[in-house]
Amino acid sequence: MSRLEPDNVCSICTCDFDIESEGGIQGYIGILPFSLCPMCYSGLMDMYEQLSGDLEHGSDNRNAEDGDESD
Repeated sequence: MSRLEPDNVCSICTCDFDIESEGGIQGYIGILPFSLCPMCYSGLMDMYEQLSGDLEHGSDNRNAEDGDESD
């Protein structure tokens, strides 16, 4: 029985990429190998920041939405 290894094919868009020269990420979700090309990795990170309410990028907008204006 061979061990499953992440390969250089993106698990989302199925494009071939070179992790050494282009970047991206490889790892495991549990025991399942996965690989993300730089474009898909960047898109997932952007989505995470939007959904998590990242305070570093949206602190000005967050105060206005909460009604916390101190003018």
